[in-house]
This record gives sequence, C-alpha cells and structure tokens, in this order.
Amino acid sequence: MRRDAPRYSARVLDLFGRLPGAESLAAGRGTAVQGEAMALERGAWVRFEARVDHGQVLDCVFRAWGCPHTLAAAAWACAALKGLAIDMGDAIDARRLALELAVPVEKMGRLLIVEDAMHALLDAARAVQSR
Repeated sequence: MRRDAPRYSARVLDLFGRLPGAESLAAGRGTAVQGEAMALERGAWVRFEARVDHGQVLDCVFRAWGCPHTLAAAAWACAALKGLAIDMGDAIDARRLALELAVPVEKMGRLLIVEDAMHALLDAARAVQSR
C-alpha cells in the first residue's frame, strides 16, 4: 500500500465488503420515493430509494458510485434510515457519518454528497406524506 493511500476503518472495510442495502427496492406497503445527489468531479454519486408510510421509512436501499468511504457511508445511512420517522432523518448528517465510520476530513466532500442524497429522499418523503 502506498504511504499516501487512504486508510479505511474496520467498519468501512466491513460495509464496503458487504454493501448491505445496495439492491433494488422490493415491492411492499407504502409509497416509493427517491433522493439523489452527485458531484462527479469529487467522484461521488448516490441515490436512495425508500418506501414510506405514515411518516416512517419502511424500507430503504441505495445505488452509489464512488470510493469505499462513499459506498460504506451510503450503506450505513441506508440502514440507519430504515424504521426511522422521516422527521428524524435530518439527524444523520456528514459529521455523524464521519464519526461513525472514522472517515478522514479530506473525504468530507464525499460524505456531503451522501447527506445531500438523504436530504433529497427525506424531502420527497415529506412531500408525499403531506398530500
């Protein structure tokens, strides 16, 4: 490994190795919504899809392109969103992702893409639930 190569925490390596939630959204109860963000110049694209009902995220999946930190953060966020009230989702932000996964500060731009995609998902969920 090069000296200047990024270091990955055990949690990042585990999530990146398994990528839980990197699948298609299964049919089921609730309304399907999605949220997406990208910054290709930063090397990141994330799309979350979820089924929501009565103000709660019933299921959540993601698709993403980026480095192991980006993909691990999307997987962690996806799992954290499942079962959460849509009004509580804003508590999951880039800073929390960085702390949970021990992501170096130079990768915060990529975590902000994950955060933006989550916020877009939650905004879509709130719009659907307010109808």
